[in-house]
Amino acid sequence: MDVDNSKLAEKMLLFLYSFSQTCTATNINTFKRYIYLYYMSKKFLEKDDMDSVVIVLERGNIQIANFDTILNDFESRDYLICRDNIITITDTLKITVMGLLDNQGYFSSLLKQIIPFVTLLQSYDDQFVFTIFFSEPTFTDASKRNLRELKPQDSRLSKLLIKFKEKIADEKIDNYDILSHWMDYVLKNYYELDGEK
Repeated sequence: MDVDNSKLAEKMLLFLYSFSQTCTATNINTFKRYIYLYYMSKKFLEKDDMDSVVIVLERGNIQIANFDTILNDFESRDYLICRDNIITITDTLKITVMGLLDNQGYFSSLLKQIIPFVTLLQSYDDQFVFTIFFSEPTFTDASKRNLRELKPQDSRLSKLLIKFKEKIADEKIDNYDILSHWMDYVLKNYYELDGEK
């Protein structure tokens, strides 16, 4: 497994652990969307972490490269059970992650970034947020832009985040506060970008 895929697997594991703090099951599409949004905004949230994912654009569908392979690997390790688009998180996953967190090192630091992100997204209605956020780019828009693959930080939504951050003069404002306000900003301004290139 290459470095980016290994880092994606680590983040997926910690996202599932974060979900397990409030529920034992989640919809696979919700999970995928959380991962997508995390990577889309990660350059803003994690300036030193340069791993990336590739979004494969297909008609009516957006796929995260290697997402399904990693989920299958997790299922084979008894970290989760996938049935009818529902992921059930097992005690094995929780025990494994707690073991990784014992040393208070890299995993603990990464979890401290992921938990607030999951909490922030859970504070929004899934359909309200993801109708816009996970549809960028739409298949039609991707076709117009001649895109077959996309790195999330190159999306129009990422560009809106940077534009929004530039409007804020106070460097002491928490990034997650900025991100929540940015989500509201995107919901109001996304479609105004149709004329921009």
